[in-house]
Amino acid sequence: MNSTENAIQKISASSAPSKSGQKKLAKISNDIKNEILNFKDKRILKVILGGSFAKGTWLDNDTDIDFFVMIEQTVDRKEFEELGKKVGFHALKKYKPYLRYSEHPYVEGKVDGIRVNIVPCYKVEKNRWKSAADRSPYHTDFMQNMLNEFLKSQVRVLKLFLKSIGTYGSQISISGFSGYVTEVLILKYGSFRNVLQIFSELRPNYVVSIDTPDEKIISKFKSPIIIIDPIDANRNLGAAISAECVAKFVLASRHFLNDPSFEFFKVSHKPYAKTTRQIKSNLLVVEFMIQRRSPDILWGQLKRKLASISKQLENARFEIVKTFCFTDEQERAVFIFMAELAKLPKLTVNYGPEIFLGAETDAFIKKRKSKSIMMYTKGMRIMSIEETKKRPIKEHTSLIIEKDLKSGVKTGIALDLSKGYSIYLANERVLNSFVSTAINHMVRDGEFIRHR
Repeated sequence: MNSTENAIQKISASSAPSKSGQKKLAKISNDIKNEILNFKDKRILKVILGGSFAKGTWLDNDTDIDFFVMIEQTVDRKEFEELGKKVGFHALKKYKPYLRYSEHPYVEGKVDGIRVNIVPCYKVEKNRWKSAADRSPYHTDFMQNMLNEFLKSQVRVLKLFLKSIGTYGSQISISGFSGYVTEVLILKYGSFRNVLQIFSELRPNYVVSIDTPDEKIISKFKSPIIIIDPIDANRNLGAAISAECVAKFVLASRHFLNDPSFEFFKVSHKPYAKTTRQIKSNLLVVEFMIQRRSPDILWGQLKRKLASISKQLENARFEIVKTFCFTDEQERAVFIFMAELAKLPKLTVNYGPEIFLGAETDAFIKKRKSKSIMMYTKGMRIMSIEETKKRPIKEHTSLIIEKDLKSGVKTGIALDLSKGYSIYLANERVLNSFVSTAINHMVRDGEFIRHR
């Protein structure tokens, strides 16, 4: 047995769910299912257990229990959502339930430390979906029939690997590989090692499909990797996976196959103090308090605002190397912008069109001549040099935020920012533990590329 297979076999054995853990989950699921069934409503046709626990692919220390409440398809969307919330809050009333959001709201609570999700879906025939969750019972049934014990063990190994490199989880905060995607990959390629082999050699527009894919359907999908849902050929599971997560998985796959190590299955929590010291003067921090809301909504708002501010900084000629947002999902959030320069150089070079393009050249000269210190040609292209506004990145970012706050109705992150924020370069002050943790998470993102 080679070192790769030896490492995989040991991780597979250690990742098998414990009997005590299985007993605990079984009791919780039985108790909660009884609570759901005690909610009497003729529109509820069936309740099924779904997710990784139902399919036997869960990890002992990272388990959700998912219930799908199947509702009569004649119920309109508004009633459907209200009924889903009512049954969820009823079943989890002892456990401080709260709303989460996907395509529609569902109810979540923690029972003895285990997340329990109660999700409404319509009871429909296959491919006659009325909500995104309608596929889930079919996913459960399909995997229960297709996965044997070996394949389940390989799914768990793949999940641990993805967790260690920060790419496991379909939630917006990660935009990585979902549990169902790991099952599809293992089912398609037969083992953890085979999946890594495929990803280590990944090429653009690669298609993963259990059955022979329909080229017409595939042609409409645009994502770094295309993964066809086995129970819905019109659905690309890869659309929810970010390019960054795919890239990290490709690199990690190559690294592991070249030099297998148990370190690839451990989530690193070490501080990156040296790296942080090296980049502090290039990190702009925007720190603010938030109103508590659904994590799904919060992370979506944070990422959109982060992208908007970053784009405006780049339009102002700041070279933003990396962006990062972080939140405790309770009270605090932070944006971090890593800039190549915290202050723009004195001169800016503008590249104009080639002189063969008469109208474009005239338009460039007309637009730039009043601001230009000098104009000249470089090869066959016209160039303009202008004096840069010497506004530091901190000041410019503050202007962007303030302009945004004055431009319209304050909602979401704008509302949070309107109540106050701190903006500073990371080397200007002693960082509090929250911001230090955020920076450490940012540095850790992909750090395995250098250190493994």
